[in-house]
Amino acid sequence: MADNLSDDELHNLISAARESRAGVGPADTGGAAMSYDFRRPQQVNKDHARRMENIHEQFARLLAATMSSNMRQVVDVDLAFCDQLLYHEFISSLPSPGSAYTFVMAPFGGQAILSIANELVMAIIDRAFGGQGRSFVGSDDRTLTQIEMNIINKLASRMFADLETTWEPVARVETTEVGLETNPEFIQIAAPGDGCFVVAFEANARSATGLVHLCYPLGTLEPLAEKISPAPGTRTRDADPAQVSRQRRALGKMKIPVHLQVARGALSLNEVAELQEGDVVKLDTQKDEPAVLFVGGRAKYLARPGLQGRKRAAQIIEEIDRDSEDLYG
Repeated sequence: MADNLSDDELHNLISAARESRAGVGPADTGGAAMSYDFRRPQQVNKDHARRMENIHEQFARLLAATMSSNMRQVVDVDLAFCDQLLYHEFISSLPSPGSAYTFVMAPFGGQAILSIANELVMAIIDRAFGGQGRSFVGSDDRTLTQIEMNIINKLASRMFADLETTWEPVARVETTEVGLETNPEFIQIAAPGDGCFVVAFEANARSATGLVHLCYPLGTLEPLAEKISPAPGTRTRDADPAQVSRQRRALGKMKIPVHLQVARGALSLNEVAELQEGDVVKLDTQKDEPAVLFVGGRAKYLARPGLQGRKRAAQIIEEIDRDSEDLYG
């Protein structure tokens, strides 16, 4: 350049560049740009993905009841996420050794994977042997013994029954050819570059937390595509009576924890520390007040405690309104 730019000229050039860049918008480019990862193509559309999420929310509820019954404590299971991955990416994310089950979705013939996190596996085994259901540090890296595998296999068989119940409103599916594999590299149900749909569930027990994964290769979902997403123009408001009956039978198998609160009160920490054998604790509940029956952690009924034969029982005398549940929490 023959002459150097002054500060004012340089400032004007920068301002003009900013204004020209701000003037380029969606109208100039023909529409807003959308990011797309060609290495991870989205081969399942949003409608199918949303439908798959709705289907497996039922599996999360059934799985919570199954694991709570197995571990004899409350286990909360929530649907964590649904994602589309390449098959080799999912396999690489699994621990080795681990607990991954391969199975066939008959009669459609497609294969899938059910994987249980090592933290949950060790907690289930600890609980089965009389422990508190904890996953100890360093125990996740070893291979399970045959006795431990038998414990996990019994739980897995119930999980597969829940999975069949989950798919029943969509299509009658039977899980066959179930096999346990501890090394994920030996699981070859799809090509490494094939896409798969992964559904993850987060299980929270008292002393352990872990994920349960379901992996469906896209080839497995192809025969179910029409059943997963109904054709346009079909009516979905009127439920099939047979489908409603199947859903009621599925819900009827679920177990919900129930406990009876006879009385309640509050003590300071100093008073609790000074308690001794023979002391009498005065509660806030009157002797004539009914007990509160909690169903699934929510106050649902007022009841009168008593005995039926040699077992304790409660006679329901009144239902608690939904608006009044918080008063008994």
